[in-house]
Amino acid sequence: MTTLLRLTVLTAFLTLALTWSVGAQGLGSVLGLLATLDLSTLVPPDDPALTDPAASESATTDPPHLPKGGTYFLFGTAKNDVDPQNSFNEVISFDTTDPAAIAGAFRRLGDNVQVGMLTNQVELKYYFAGTKKCGGGSPRIQLGISGDGDGTFKQFAGGPDQNAFGYLSDSNGFQTGCAFVPNNQWVHEDMTDSAPKWDLTQFAAPCGFNCTWAQMVTFLNTVFPNHRVLNANLVDDAGSFFAAGRGCAYYDLVTTGARTLNDHTDTSGGGKQPNNC
Repeated sequence: MTTLLRLTVLTAFLTLALTWSVGAQGLGSVLGLLATLDLSTLVPPDDPALTDPAASESATTDPPHLPKGGTYFLFGTAKNDVDPQNSFNEVISFDTTDPAAIAGAFRRLGDNVQVGMLTNQVELKYYFAGTKKCGGGSPRIQLGISGDGDGTFKQFAGGPDQNAFGYLSDSNGFQTGCAFVPNNQWVHEDMTDSAPKWDLTQFAAPCGFNCTWAQMVTFLNTVFPNHRVLNANLVDDAGSFFAAGRGCAYYDLVTTGARTLNDHTDTSGGGKQPNNC
């Protein structure tokens, strides 16, 4: 009964969010509904993604230590799956064939984590099946950031707590590389390389939605020196307005900080919406 109640509440919440997300786009880029949400609110409080002691462990600078953080909580149509080319390889998949579908993997990073600590530690492999393409701001890595460093996420226009978005495809600007991402094969991407793939429009950063990782680190360290990166999320929520992005995608070796999604022991939850990948 408890599980059924949570699923009912989650479905109602996402439906409501879809109705007001368009009006909330003043907070940032024109993206899907997840762009203006605190994604931690989608996770049941007793889920390992939040209860794992590592999810609350603190980062330190002397000595340098980055906590492992929590597991990846799968929501929407996200599910544990296998590599379409190798059934011995455990991966996850998102099915956004339905225009109303959303999918994601949420991960709490631990306490006192700053963006520079994640350099060279945000990367993944992805496989776009069939004709699926990236675009419309999806798929993306979404970082929930407490700009004032109080450890909470209270988002409002002009406030310190906002999301930063890293768009898949090594681009010279907003997802221009999507046209060149091959289908039906694995692609590896380092989200902290020199490509301007990060969107800081919710923070009103000068680089807008064409920021490099280095620019993001400099901006946050300068303007929000006490910031904390609360969570890192892989999401896809553009199917309702970007038709080419509908379909199946597989993800492997998703790394956000000190934890890599190697197999199904690194996930929890499991999206309850239909996934036919």
